[in-house]
Amino acid sequence: MFCCCKEAGGEEELTDTKLREAALIKTAAAMDEESIPDQFVVTLSSTPGILLDVTDPECTIIKEITDGAAAEWNKTAGVGKTVRPFDRVMEVNGVRGTSVQLAKALGGSDSLSITLQRPEERVVKLERPGEIGVVLNYKKMGSKAPWITKISAGLLTQWNENYPEQSVTMHDRIKEVNGTGGSPEELMSMIKEAKKTLDLRVFHYAV
Repeated sequence: MFCCCKEAGGEEELTDTKLREAALIKTAAAMDEESIPDQFVVTLSSTPGILLDVTDPECTIIKEITDGAAAEWNKTAGVGKTVRPFDRVMEVNGVRGTSVQLAKALGGSDSLSITLQRPEERVVKLERPGEIGVVLNYKKMGSKAPWITKISAGLLTQWNENYPEQSVTMHDRIKEVNGTGGSPEELMSMIKEAKKTLDLRVFHYAV
């Protein structure tokens, strides 16, 4: 396994030469909108105080809550409806689409109705030797955490088959590696350097 950096695009892939050429294995069927769990709606003003991570074009997540309407909302909202980092933005004022489209919608109205999805935290335990069989991407500027872009034959596929209730899929984010957090670059390095046990704390999104 080796690490290949794409400086121009600001992305990093963790993969193996043979696995890059292998057929993509989808570990879970896509879910229709009505069956996606843990969705809730928040209503905010035109100054939401939300910074978005739009580096994954297909899965927009909240990067940070700053001073603004979201912070005020959190003071009175129930636990299940507070706005948190890593929440996925599903819809803004009826608009669904790419991360760029959702970001534009977030800044384009005096009042905002935002549908969010709370990710499910999962812990994946892999034992080497063996190829992980995963491609992770991130942008050096803007990514909250690396996300899964491809899953090929390897340890992660075996995990998904053995533990379907804890399986992970494309667009899921890697939050910690072996109990340690850090920047996307640091997390990628820890994954690459792990020799035996690899415990991944993952935020899972139904997409």
